Amino acid sequence: MAAYQKPKAIFMAFGTKGDVFPIAAIASAFACDQKQYQVVLITHRAHQSLMVHLAEKNVNYIPVNSPPVLSVHQFVNMPDSEQVSFPIHKKKIQAAHREECLSVIESVLGDYPNMKSDFIVINFFALEGWHLSETFQIRCVIASPYVVPYSAPSAFVRQFKQELPLLYKYFQEAPPNTVWITGCSNEPSNVAYASRITIINVIYGFSKEIVECPDYAIVLFFEIQNLGTMEYSCHLPVLQVISLFHSMGFLKNPHAFLRVLEAVIEATEYHFILLTAGYEPLDASIKSIAATSTSKVDPQLNTSDGTLLFSDRLYCFSGSIPYSWLFLRCAVAIHHGGSGSTAAALHAGIPQIICPFILDQFYWAERLHWIGVAPEPLRSCHLLPENINGTSIIQAADDLARTIKLALSPEIKAQALRVADMISSEDGLQEAVKILKEKVICPE
Repeated sequence: MAAYQKPKAIFMAFGTKGDVFPIAAIASAFACDQKQYQVVLITHRAHQSLMVHLAEKNVNYIPVNSPPVLSVHQFVNMPDSEQVSFPIHKKKIQAAHREECLSVIESVLGDYPNMKSDFIVINFFALEGWHLSETFQIRCVIASPYVVPYSAPSAFVRQFKQELPLLYKYFQEAPPNTVWITGCSNEPSNVAYASRITIINVIYGFSKEIVECPDYAIVLFFEIQNLGTMEYSCHLPVLQVISLFHSMGFLKNPHAFLRVLEAVIEATEYHFILLTAGYEPLDASIKSIAATSTSKVDPQLNTSDGTLLFSDRLYCFSGSIPYSWLFLRCAVAIHHGGSGSTAAALHAGIPQIICPFILDQFYWAERLHWIGVAPEPLRSCHLLPENINGTSIIQAADDLARTIKLALSPEIKAQALRVADMISSEDGLQEAVKILKEKVICPE
């Protein structure tokens, strides 16, 4: 007689912190509620800061070696970038990543997966988890802390129809309000056609008060700050404006970006905090300016992660700090439109200024403006001029200063507080656990 084995709840999430931390939060909440389950989180080794918190919640952290983000801008700085092209390098990493994911799932499930109780929860950057659920015949749920509501680009549709006409016809004839997961790549030639296409549950991580949801979606709002993994050791003053920037290769001229902030500071009374996320080119530019500056770090801000610039009105911070704590002490959040930053600022009840670059960031920028908590989105040239000439810097600074003034208008400030009040009673984590219990553990 086989020894009793706990059922397995596998959470697989890839991408940056904003992509991974919400899934980690759900895994932690599920493990606390369903102690009969063996709960694991599979994610990048770069997120090992989660390990201590997950262990406290009885979640086993299993790292994989692939990077959270691999962009062309990062690739050109790698030692072997001259010997191999970026597409070939990327395909090698993807192949190794998928092999590692298969090996990890095999080790977790063992020889006898339980098709009734084992399940896997993935985000949209971990679609290999869906294929693995098919392979091992366990249930799969997608938990998405972001939304990409737009139709596929027309060029993609044309290529998809040309290369896979039967699969294209299959999807066109699918029932309405049905979610299909069709592959792990944005490239049509790599779309997998499984013999059994599975209809799966999708849990979107945002509030119905913020987003009009489709009929097929289960919607909630993840409170990712419940993770409690981001620590801080400094006591920051209450500043008027926070400038938040996470680089994924879009900041081509850090020095020009800093000069824009300097010009805004000179023309206004604003103070800024700049979160650099440890982006080396930006941190290097900060150190270069600081070396010729007369500013000295205030004793309260005296950490290895912080530097004061421009008459002590720009505090550059490369460490980690909870947005739930920081945003309550700021008047405006200026950021790229990531779902985590958006959610944290909405909870804090402060106006937002969005400068989107990719994917759902454009949606959030438009949506926040639509519901009245943000002015019109900034274009990248308004915040990140590629040239450091005086005209470009002044124009960008004028645009940013004008947008900040709009964000601080009484109407936007009042609406931000109203929205925060509407979503304050929502408990996304407990709602997620409830959904998993009702739809996965005890399906009808």
